[in-house]
Amino acid sequence: MDQLQLLLEKLSDWLERLLLKGIYKIDSKDIDELCSLQESAQAYEMSFLAQLLDELASEGKSYTRSIQHDAESLITRYLYVSQYVSMQKRTA
Repeated sequence: MDQLQLLLEKLSDWLERLLLKGIYKIDSKDIDELCSLQESAQAYEMSFLAQLLDELASEGKSYTRSIQHDAESLITRYLYVSQYVSMQKRTA
């Protein structure tokens, strides 16, 4: 398995774990792992994916710091990343 496919699998696993855990329960460990994946995407010159991951991490940080329970933006970013990964896996 090449490195790009490995990155997509790791990202897919992360997305699945967060979904099973509950998107509302995102924590700093999840965000740290997401930032690591974002750096890997940047290293593979996947700038659009890196941007999506950065936006998701920013929303996650904002959500964990706020006392609001509105996660609409977080969920929207999560879905964008999920759709992108799904599309990439189908075209590979």
